[in-house]
Amino acid sequence: MMYFTLVETSFGHIGIIHKGAISAGVVGILLPRTLKEAYRAVKDQYPEAQPQSPDLLGSLPEMFVDYFDGNPVKFPFDVLDMSVCYPFQIEVLKAEWSIPYGKTAFYSSVARKINSTAFRAVGNALARNPFPIIIPCHRAIRSDRTLGGFQGGLEMKRKILETEGVEFDSSGRVKEEYIDSHLDPLYDYLTSSSYINSFNGTF
Repeated sequence: MMYFTLVETSFGHIGIIHKGAISAGVVGILLPRTLKEAYRAVKDQYPEAQPQSPDLLGSLPEMFVDYFDGNPVKFPFDVLDMSVCYPFQIEVLKAEWSIPYGKTAFYSSVARKINSTAFRAVGNALARNPFPIIIPCHRAIRSDRTLGGFQGGLEMKRKILETEGVEFDSSGRVKEEYIDSHLDPLYDYLTSSSYINSFNGTF
């Protein structure tokens, strides 16, 4: 059974698509919009999903509220059901998750982190990210420091980054001091043999 929970934030209502409890796995996140639009988006993309109270999702709903209010939040990776992703995408999303709050990284840096030169494939994997915000695909930018793409649109991408404290120059490019070429070492743990050997298919 699939469920959805709509959470009101300062950016609008965000949709959490899940299997009934946080331990069962989040299968999708829908970016913020009006309540009416959020409900329609859920029914368009997950027509069988039924509404459920946020109480069963632990602290996750409140984390979204805090995040969009401009507070530094590191979302947990282990609430995500990665079975909805393809193998290469999982590697990309792990690397993307490791970009720190308030920083950005080039698509090419994300690719190099997973020992790939398939920059376009990395961009495509992020464009299909089922878990925006938790997996912060808004922090990936082009090598010329322009924003690139984002499923919520470039206006929202910039607004989210600005909420994190990222600054832009007069031409609309991310300032160099907000670009991180060394991704968080947590990625190395997520791809280590000890972690992989204990992986049971669902985070």
